[in-house]
Amino acid sequence: MPASPEFPLDELVVRAMDGSPDSGFDCGRADQTDFLYERAWEDHQAQLSVTYLYYFGGILAAYATVGMDALPLARSERDPAMRYRDVSAMKLAQLGVHRPFQGMGLGRVVVGDIVELARDEALRVGCRYLTLDAQPDLVGWYESMGFERNVLRQAQRIRDAIEHRRDPDTIAVSMRFDLRKHIRG
Repeated sequence: MPASPEFPLDELVVRAMDGSPDSGFDCGRADQTDFLYERAWEDHQAQLSVTYLYYFGGILAAYATVGMDALPLARSERDPAMRYRDVSAMKLAQLGVHRPFQGMGLGRVVVGDIVELARDEALRVGCRYLTLDAQPDLVGWYESMGFERNVLRQAQRIRDAIEHRRDPDTIAVSMRFDLRKHIRG
């Protein structure tokens, strides 16, 4: 997954969160902005996830939060040699790009960076997939980067949504990126 040439990578500084972020970040999605300010540092300290901050010109331009996951796969979703129903994965739990930096390719750069992080970790702990939960309006964007829908997990979510009288068309879509299928470029 090549990084977008629109964003000047040589000026991007990435570091793991080491405290509450400065105010002013807004990605235009309340859930992601609120997570950054209300839960990211607490979850980071509790070792539930790690949040990476992406700075451009000293301004917080984007963030990504990752954690571990286990992905249940239907037999039809698995490689023939894959014996396990639940497969190891890293999860891209949150992603936000600050409004002034949207449309420049930074989101693709961040996703590419997290794919590389998952590939590196896979050499140490065994990790086949990078998973995420995409808002319905972002599914096509993630598919353009090689992510595909998780049939079994999404079917479970749809059943749960119906049971709790929520509209299944508005729930997040479970997706995965196969770290073995998509070889480094």
